[in-house]
Amino acid sequence: MKIVFSKVLISIIMVFVVPYISFAATLKDPLGGKSFSDLITAILDIMIKIGVPIAALFFVYAGFNFVTSQGDPKKLDTAKSMFWWTVIGTALILGAKI
Repeated sequence: MKIVFSKVLISIIMVFVVPYISFAATLKDPLGGKSFSDLITAILDIMIKIGVPIAALFFVYAGFNFVTSQGDPKKLDTAKSMFWWTVIGTALILGAKI
């Protein structure tokens, strides 16, 4: 049964994917880049536009965890860890553009 299913799946993929691959030379770049570096730059710009607001939300959430820990060492360590991982993630997002 699994062999039949895999053969049917491969057949469906071949029918629907191969025409797109064979006509790939006629496709235009939706981001408008002329080179690979332009494509990477456009993707990084999109990632920064999405990632920075998410990072800001995580900074707020980490601060909320600091406030609500009420001196509990385990919760405080969790909040510190969240804060530092947010700093590292933000640095990676912004550093990728450089």
